[in-house]
Amino acid sequence: MKILVLEDDKETAEALRVGLEREGHEVLIADGVASAAIALETRSLDAAVLDLGLPDGSGYDVLTQIRDRHPEASCLILTARGALEDRVEGLDRGADDYLVKPFAFAELAARLRALERRPRLEATRFSVGALEIDMVRRVAAARGSRLELTPIEFGLLAMLARSDGQIVNRGSLLREVWGYDFEPATNVVDVHVNRLRRKLEAEGVGSAIRTVRGRGYSLA
Repeated sequence: MKILVLEDDKETAEALRVGLEREGHEVLIADGVASAAIALETRSLDAAVLDLGLPDGSGYDVLTQIRDRHPEASCLILTARGALEDRVEGLDRGADDYLVKPFAFAELAARLRALERRPRLEATRFSVGALEIDMVRRVAAARGSRLELTPIEFGLLAMLARSDGQIVNRGSLLREVWGYDFEPATNVVDVHVNRLRRKLEAEGVGSAIRTVRGRGYSLA
């Protein structure tokens, strides 16, 4: 993968570069919002590892740019901000995953591999109520209006659509959408489902996703 590493600490940035290149990735280092913006204008991107606290702004500024310019790229926040509200905010603002410093490189590499393994969906289309989901183009629409979804949000919606109204538990969503074979100690599924639901609500179809307490979610 082509990975942007946004990190102003030179030692950490170099360690990440060396480790990720050993994993077979192409790595571009940026030490601030300005240098990241230049990179995003001139380079293609598959994934990004983003610090939040930067000398010239916030990693969230770069996350927004990535979502605008490279919507298919996976974004993992890597930061010292480890409070629950910080993790929820990061996921809620568009990150696909969130890892707190200090961290083990092996876990970061595993999480990137999990994001890379997101399943390729069958070449078909689904209609569920007012929703239209195109698995080939990986786009979805509600009442004819295209939904602006992140790759994770589309994966969630697509898996729920393919379940044909059956309840899908959180473990299955983690395995199929994130590619995890372990359950992270966060409510990552619930955060992303809630964000997806809000986007559906904006189009008048918020009730499409049903929460079944203690069991999971279904699409009606």
